[in-house]
Amino acid sequence: MKLLLTGSTGFIGSRLAVLLRERGWEVWEMLRYVSGGRYAYYQRANRVFADLKDSEMVRRAVDQVKPDVIINLGAESAVSFSFDHPEDVEDVNCIGTIRLMSAALEVGVKHFIHASTSEVYGRSTAFPITEDTPLGATSPYAASKIGAEEHIRVRMHTDHLPATILRPFNTYGRALVRNPHFVVERAITRALEEGKVHLHDPNPWRDFMFREDHVAAYLAVLENWDRAVGETFNVTTGQTWQIRQMAEAVARIVQSQTGRRVEVTFEERPDRPWDIPKLHGSSEKIQKALGWKPRYDLEAGLEQAVHEWRMVLSK
Repeated sequence: MKLLLTGSTGFIGSRLAVLLRERGWEVWEMLRYVSGGRYAYYQRANRVFADLKDSEMVRRAVDQVKPDVIINLGAESAVSFSFDHPEDVEDVNCIGTIRLMSAALEVGVKHFIHASTSEVYGRSTAFPITEDTPLGATSPYAASKIGAEEHIRVRMHTDHLPATILRPFNTYGRALVRNPHFVVERAITRALEEGKVHLHDPNPWRDFMFREDHVAAYLAVLENWDRAVGETFNVTTGQTWQIRQMAEAVARIVQSQTGRRVEVTFEERPDRPWDIPKLHGSSEKIQKALGWKPRYDLEAGLEQAVHEWRMVLSK
C-alpha cells in the first residue's frame, strides 16, 4: 500500500519512514525545500515537494501520489517559538492540516493519521490525563494543535474522513537528526560537551518517552486500522519525572559512560510564559485497543539517547 508522510525529516518521521519501508510500505515523503539544502535530481524517487502553507502545492502533491494512507507529522513544533510567531505556527499546524485533509478527501484516502500533542491538555489538575480530559491551550502552539484536532473531527462527521489522532507526550532521542534544541537533548549534549547541565525551571513534571516507543505507536495504528479509525489516543509511558530528576539521571549516565563528572545547575525560572506544571498521562486506551505499550523506561531510554549523541558528537 502507498503511504504519504509529512514531517519525514524530523526525528520521528525519519525513523518511521525507515521502519515502514522495512515492513513493505511504499512510502512517499512530502518535503518542504529549504534554501541551501542540496536538491539531488536523481534522488527524487518517492519524494514530492510542497509547503503546508500553500494549498495548491499540497493539492498537487497529494494528487500526484494518490496515497492510501497519510501520516501528518509536519508541524512547527517549538513551543517557545510559537509565542513570537503565532501566525506562522497556526498556518502550518492548523490551516496546513485543513489543506492536507481537503486534498486527502479529493483522492479518497483510506486513513488519515494526525500527530497532535499532550500540550493540548494544558494545566490539568486531575491525573493521570486521559483522552477525555478537557483541553486547554497554554501556548499558540497548543492552540494550533487543538484547532487542527477540531477540524479533523468536523471532517470525520461531515465528510466521513477516516482519521486517527495521536497525542504523544514529551519525546526525546533526536541525535539521529542532530537536533539539540529540546530539554532532554540540551541536557545530554551539554553534559557531553561541557561537563555541565544548565537548564531553566527544575520543577515541572513530564512524562518522558524515548523515540522508539513514539514511532511504534504509528505502526500500531497502521496494523490495527479498523480499531483506530475515529479514535484519539494518548501515547505516553504513564511515568512522570521532574526536570531536575531527568537532568540528574542524564548526568549520572554520562558519567557512567564517559567517566567524566557532570555538574547540574538551574536558573530557577520558566523557559517560556505560562508553562505547564505537570503532564502525566494514561496510555490505557491505546494499550487495550491497539496493543501498544512502552518498552523503554527513563533509564533505558536515556542510556540509548546518550549513546547515540556520543556517536554523533564524536564524528
